[in-house]
Amino acid sequence: MNILTFDIEDWWAYEYYKLGNKVDWLPRLNDYLERILDILEVHGYKATFFILGEMARCAPDVVRKIDRAGHHIGSHSNSHTFLYKFDYAGAEEDTRVGIDSIEQLIGRKITAYRAPAFSISDENKYIFEILHKYGIEIDSSVFPANRSFGGFNNFQTDRPAIVEYNGIRIKEYPIPMVTLCGKSVAYSGGGYFRLFPYGMIRSFVREHDYVMTYFHMKDFDNKQERRYKGWEREPAAIRYFKTYYGLKGSFGKFQKLVKDFEFISLQEADNLFDWQKQRIINI
Repeated sequence: MNILTFDIEDWWAYEYYKLGNKVDWLPRLNDYLERILDILEVHGYKATFFILGEMARCAPDVVRKIDRAGHHIGSHSNSHTFLYKFDYAGAEEDTRVGIDSIEQLIGRKITAYRAPAFSISDENKYIFEILHKYGIEIDSSVFPANRSFGGFNNFQTDRPAIVEYNGIRIKEYPIPMVTLCGKSVAYSGGGYFRLFPYGMIRSFVREHDYVMTYFHMKDFDNKQERRYKGWEREPAAIRYFKTYYGLKGSFGKFQKLVKDFEFISLQEADNLFDWQKQRIINI
């Protein structure tokens, strides 16, 4: 099953990080969203959109547009702060506010979550306890390999499983991996999708019976302002490459992907799974 998801943060992030003039980037982001919604309608696909709490407050019309189109909405945290920057109390407050902001806007319970930059790791796995407390039943945050901003390298599978932690259970949809040159790497979203040629991506999707995609509007925005900006865990040149490489052809690759394969939302996938037969991972 091929699951289509988007992380909706860029309207807030472009302004927060002063990534160009709003007069320039706002029409581009809105245009990409409109085109994506139109493509999904033509194909009859539903997707899951993981949305920041900040987005619900700064760009409610964007969130309402996605909701009116009938897509599944989950939480992408409140402020896109990487989880390793929080203590327990900070992570709980960010999670609570993010979920509540979306629920107040669309009038429905949020039961799915994705951490910013897949930043759940063995050091902050207590987030599962927090997610359970605030009604999250489905998570898609585990990146089962090393990663700059997180990565759960010792997670035991890259297929859907049930996470058990301190007596609670949450259904987990991790990011699928492929092995290249002896290393586990992703291929189904973000910078990895921009990096690999489409023929390689198509081959990976054909070979796997579980695919979890993850896209951002910035993955398609070739006109965005380029900046050498490093993070505390990556030099500026490496971050520049990861952020901007492959932008020119990425939307065309996305269009080919949704034409060549059928996709469903995380919610639809969850209804199809027989969870009685899925693996339980104690962490």
